[in-house]
Amino acid sequence: MSRARRIARRAGTRALAARIVVVTEGASTEPAYLRAFNRCYGYQFVRVVPIGGIGDPRAVVQRAIEESEKLKDDTLAGQDSVWAMFDRDAHARFDEAKDMARGNNIPLAVSNPCFELWGVFHYRDHNAPVGRHECQRMLGELCPGYRRRGAKVFDDAEVIEKSYPEAVGRAENSLARREAEGATEGNPSTSVHRLTEHIRCLVARFERR
Repeated sequence: MSRARRIARRAGTRALAARIVVVTEGASTEPAYLRAFNRCYGYQFVRVVPIGGIGDPRAVVQRAIEESEKLKDDTLAGQDSVWAMFDRDAHARFDEAKDMARGNNIPLAVSNPCFELWGVFHYRDHNAPVGRHECQRMLGELCPGYRRRGAKVFDDAEVIEKSYPEAVGRAENSLARREAEGATEGNPSTSVHRLTEHIRCLVARFERR
């Protein structure tokens, strides 16, 4: 294949796809999961930007805004999206971060109390308030590889692929329950599935073309 044809083919592929940038609060757990998820579904246009060690969700949103501005220089930017992923935990500026994101059209993937709840949902439901450390302990008991080599990583591709539909249902139920209680995005709840379902929809759209 000639160089000109290879370039045209790459350009055509890019035109059919949308880039997704995910700015994560965590430096290891969230990026590892997203890489495993993308291996399961084969979508190559996801870029993860971890900013671990900051401890401020506003910093996550600010970086997402900056990444979004970079994409605006691309003529295909209208198809792309930049997400901010962070935890409720005990962050004092959590609500400020959410308001900042919504004011700048940055979609959110937020977990309360922490991302590990989304991991737990791949194994079972949980509907009682839970602290961060307890949630991590639960995932560690359910997923033997979570604490391997001292790292907190949930990237078991087999479990992710097999249990993903159930995890989405449990996550949706968690948000619905908190909404019914008058505590939107309260503990426990997660909206990580909004990001992963967005990726899955793009995979389906890309495969149809």
